[in-house]
Amino acid sequence: MRKNTRIKDIALKAGVSIGTVDRVLHNRGEVSNETKQKIQQIIDELDYRPNLLASSLASKKSIVFATLMPKASSQDTYWSKPQLGVEKAMNQLKAYGVKVQQFYFDMDDRLSFSKEAGKILDISPDAVLLAPWAKREATLFSKKMDELEIPYIYIDATLEDTHPIGFVAQSSFDSGYLAAKLADWGVGKSSLILLIHFARELDNASHLIKRERGFMRYFENSGNGHKVIKMEVSESGDEIVARLEEMGIKPCEVNSVFVTNSKVHLAANCFKSLCVSPKVIGYDLIPQNIALLQEGKIDFLICQKPELQGFHAIQLLFDHLVKKESIKKENFTSIDLITRENINFYNSF
Repeated sequence: MRKNTRIKDIALKAGVSIGTVDRVLHNRGEVSNETKQKIQQIIDELDYRPNLLASSLASKKSIVFATLMPKASSQDTYWSKPQLGVEKAMNQLKAYGVKVQQFYFDMDDRLSFSKEAGKILDISPDAVLLAPWAKREATLFSKKMDELEIPYIYIDATLEDTHPIGFVAQSSFDSGYLAAKLADWGVGKSSLILLIHFARELDNASHLIKRERGFMRYFENSGNGHKVIKMEVSESGDEIVARLEEMGIKPCEVNSVFVTNSKVHLAANCFKSLCVSPKVIGYDLIPQNIALLQEGKIDFLICQKPELQGFHAIQLLFDHLVKKESIKKENFTSIDLITRENINFYNSF
């Protein structure tokens, strides 16, 4: 392997100008196929790696990434965590002239998604990191970016019929399937199992629907005769009790509860206030959930590594746009199961 190879070295060996090598490296300008192949062969032989820092400083051109994620109401909520990963990645990439402009939408107002997406299109960024929470609006935004040839990457979820360069997310279906196995474990036959969505517009949250599908798929094949009840509620645990009463079900009859997002603490607190202790399963290591896990009111938390998702997505955009590398389209994070016994030893990032 030859160290400190320069473009000048490649040009001398190929018998061409430095400008010709530069055009091949950056895939611009007219170069014959024969010359291009010859230069590429020498690049491979010398194991040439461009000095990205020098190139970016020489170009004097800033690269702008835009991010569009849900607005975190506090540092104790799920969506504050991907932001930490984004900020860590951007701190590492500042030296390469990479900048980020951050945009946030209100999860309770899908129109705010479209408004912020419009702002991003107005600044015409080089690439976009997007949390496709509002399915319909995110699909329209993605199609506009396709038309403008703006590369984009998803975190937390992915969408069908769109063309991101990649996504970083947990497999929603598989995590839902795992949650079902946990809900089934240790309960008797013909148990009552509750699936709860804390969501205002479930049909616009594709990853929650996929978690439900994985959960239901397990029970389709379990043969244990369980009764699985699906419930969609808003932001109040009290609504759970009211809905159960409507169905003639007492809270003490519920054996297992699966909440499809980080709001599992609402369900856990609801049953805690009733002095009822079903098995409770949900997502994410936010303070409210951790406290109830340690108290024994939540049995299992599934961690999605949101900090890592934000960090990795920015790195992938950089690899694609600056390093000109091909990247994996599917980047699944691990499905980590957290209990009160291992929470103190777990590193989510």
